[in-house]
Amino acid sequence: MTYVPLPRALPHERGVDARGIVDFLAAVAEAGLELHSFMLYRQGAVVTEAFWQPYSARRKHVQHSATKSWTATAVGLLVDDGRLKLNDTVISFFPELCPVEVSANLAAMTVEDLLTMRTGHQRGISGGAWRNLQSSWVAAFLQEPVDEPPGKSFIYSSASSFMLSAIVTQVSGQTMHALLEERVLGFLGLDPLEWDLAPGGFNSGGNGLSCTTEDSLKFGVLHLNQGQWQGRQLLSPKWIGEATRNQVEDVWMGEFDGKQYLPRSKDAANEVPREGYGYQWWMTKHEGYYASGVFGQYCIVLPEQDTVIAFTCGLRLGERRLHAALWEHLFPALGRDATDPKACQAQLDALLEGLRLPMLQGLKQSSSALALQGRFAIEPNEDGVREIAFDFQADYCDFSLVDHRGSHHLRIGLQQPIESSTSLTGNYLHHQYQPEQTPVIAHGCWAADGELLMDWRFVETAFADHVSCRVQDGCLLFDRGVNTNAGSMQRPTLTGSRL
Repeated sequence: MTYVPLPRALPHERGVDARGIVDFLAAVAEAGLELHSFMLYRQGAVVTEAFWQPYSARRKHVQHSATKSWTATAVGLLVDDGRLKLNDTVISFFPELCPVEVSANLAAMTVEDLLTMRTGHQRGISGGAWRNLQSSWVAAFLQEPVDEPPGKSFIYSSASSFMLSAIVTQVSGQTMHALLEERVLGFLGLDPLEWDLAPGGFNSGGNGLSCTTEDSLKFGVLHLNQGQWQGRQLLSPKWIGEATRNQVEDVWMGEFDGKQYLPRSKDAANEVPREGYGYQWWMTKHEGYYASGVFGQYCIVLPEQDTVIAFTCGLRLGERRLHAALWEHLFPALGRDATDPKACQAQLDALLEGLRLPMLQGLKQSSSALALQGRFAIEPNEDGVREIAFDFQADYCDFSLVDHRGSHHLRIGLQQPIESSTSLTGNYLHHQYQPEQTPVIAHGCWAADGELLMDWRFVETAFADHVSCRVQDGCLLFDRGVNTNAGSMQRPTLTGSRL
């Protein structure tokens, strides 16, 4: 792909009061929310783009479940072609993988049931549950008990979105990524995308897409424009109308344990209400719809305001203050005249120029480096770590870790953060994502008591690890946590002795 930027304009040129943007950013900062990027598009142009350093405009970011809305687009292409029908049964595409005894409920499940998350299952499977599954995900889905007739109750599940991806490949003979690239994405001027593959060569469907924030924004703009892009009709308005309208009135999110959404609680107080659900799109206030990924990856389309908003973030589960700030400060600014556009724009420009995530604060040197220098044998632990090593130089430290996956390396800047690439194991803190190599920006400093503090920011993801190391009575103590996760956010302390 060849990157082609969207048009740019100043907020007041597209009827946006820059004061509302300033107030929104101030509210986000006051709440201490970890935003990585924010882009606002209105009336044909990007009017604001914000990146919190070290995140940047051309860097990819994992989209998590916002991926699902892209999956629906691939389904829509085949429906428009007449090659796929919403009432096609799921089992008809995979007869060789069906269980020996197919229940009536499984036999009745359709493509539309997958799209609307009304499959009849009583639990929803998260991507984190299947990410390390090496056997067929299709077979695993078809073995899942279908306890209720499909088409009735909503149960959010990445497994349903994966099955849509698998069906697209069965029908088209292409991966979903390849089909979308050929028919849609190749015309949008995107940066190169990445999309994870599941066993069998299917794109993961419910997650695993990595793209830039502007790529996500363009995807929303395509839908805002009813599938038309620069005079070319890439998607049908009919499909977009069906995919982005409220198909499911009774929408709720059951309790999430990190790998699955549990059955609906009879206690309504525990339920999280939602505005509604379309075909892999969430409904939102003011007649809008949005793609939503865990930890704060959003593409929000507001047709009545001719607006698209995109975010990437590292938010905690259940965080609602970003949306609250959006509706309170940003939404009212759409279509509102600025009282003093020049002054507001100057304030906004200054604010955007200084956006940076908090950095570690501490000493750049410490005599405690001598105690940490060298290799340590790690006592048996559930993470499979066998050895940790430190090699301190004038302005950086080379960190090494040996575990069940092999030997991993990371360079930590002691004067300034340093970017490198690492294979370091982290799936247990990173929602079970484990790329073979991933960019990381690492920074370290010393506490007054001689403890080494490190931040490892995995800048193509939502995740940043916070690490502390110290030697106590000749024993290494190593602690590792993360900014956000669907499961545990802190690993057990590793202890080790010098080799």
